[in-house]
Amino acid sequence: MNCNQKLRLSQIDGSILIVGVDIAKNFHVVRAQDSRGIEYCKGIKFDNNKEGFVKFEGWKNKVMKIAKKDKVIIGMEPTGPYWFPLARWLKQNKYWIVTVNPAHVKKSKELDDNNQAKTDYRDARVIAQLVKEGRFSEPNLLQGVYEELRNAKNLRRLILKNSMRTKNQIDNWFVRYFPEYSKAYTSWESKSFVYVMKKYKLPGVIAKLSPQKLYCEVKKIVPRGVGIKKITDLIKVCSNSIGMTSGSYMAGKELEYLLKQFEESVFDIDNIETAIEELCKELPEVKLLMQIKGISTTTASGIVAEYGSIQNYKTSKQMIKMAGLSLTENSSGIKKGKMSISKRGRKDLRKILFLAMLGMIKNNPEFHDLYKYYRHRAKNQLNGKQAMVVLMIKLIRIIHTIVTRNIDYNKELMVNTIIRPKEFIMHKYPVGVSPSVVQNV
Repeated sequence: MNCNQKLRLSQIDGSILIVGVDIAKNFHVVRAQDSRGIEYCKGIKFDNNKEGFVKFEGWKNKVMKIAKKDKVIIGMEPTGPYWFPLARWLKQNKYWIVTVNPAHVKKSKELDDNNQAKTDYRDARVIAQLVKEGRFSEPNLLQGVYEELRNAKNLRRLILKNSMRTKNQIDNWFVRYFPEYSKAYTSWESKSFVYVMKKYKLPGVIAKLSPQKLYCEVKKIVPRGVGIKKITDLIKVCSNSIGMTSGSYMAGKELEYLLKQFEESVFDIDNIETAIEELCKELPEVKLLMQIKGISTTTASGIVAEYGSIQNYKTSKQMIKMAGLSLTENSSGIKKGKMSISKRGRKDLRKILFLAMLGMIKNNPEFHDLYKYYRHRAKNQLNGKQAMVVLMIKLIRIIHTIVTRNIDYNKELMVNTIIRPKEFIMHKYPVGVSPSVVQNV
């Protein structure tokens, strides 16, 4: 996992060849230099396939022989998904690979010659220079069950997104053709209602049916949750519907297609949730995270899917930075800027932590008390979002501690280790704040 710049610089010595790779969709460009910035051989372009990778390896061996180097470090930009095949192939072949920030490449390319030109060969050179200066990080390429879990969570997110789109389209259909359905059914997602609409499609058709006959038919498909009164109310509502009647044939086809998509998405979500639960059984850190009240299986698996193996993080600061929760300040002279989070990290991880904290503030007593304390303390009171960020950072530190040390979560220990200066303590606690959050001061 990443280390500080001083340690990174100490790893770049005279025996190492520094290779910079500019990533593209169909091909990559590579150049090489030593720790002094002296370039060896002319850079080459190679395709993003197995033959291209073999070509790159042959070129690398040739340069190492000419430069008389016995080690190599390969730096690249993490450009979209295009860098994954090369990075995975290099890692499988035991190469030391690192990544540089694309923003650093863009901002530092004019340092040598004050030339704003951008080419693939020039970017490869800039990447190698950034690696030489220790401005790189080691990528968190997941493997095994962690990779499976991340892929499962990404697939779940995609299915939910498509499901939400389908639901919105079905809502749109009901607004046009059957706006009164809510007088009979609270939600159109009811199994019995979906069955009736999928078979008969339009309220004008349903209005002509016999309540008793339709009830018996629905009862065979959905034994529970539907009664004769509900079916009677549905037929009555259909009789007085003001929904559109023109183009009814294709409107029925549209609803049939949308309901089919909805049912498939429900089935797919159930399957992927089952798969995620099976994967979580192989990860002990998920069980440790779920000991914290307010963290469900979905939240715990999402956190582990984003971080990978938490054991690989040396400090909690690395995890905080990965979530984009590092605090930044913009101040100059007498002007004092406000503190804000960097947002330079995994936005999905930040969203998972934020949603988890919303629930924990409501349901977890110790985090609820801490939230009230930060909001109402005597000095330096925080607004709602600021208090949320502080608690999210606190949660990350707790996660790092219990996972790396393999210990159970202890809420008493967590509360007792929070020490605040006396001037921050209110002699009269505001409503909802217990003295436990300010003890041991």
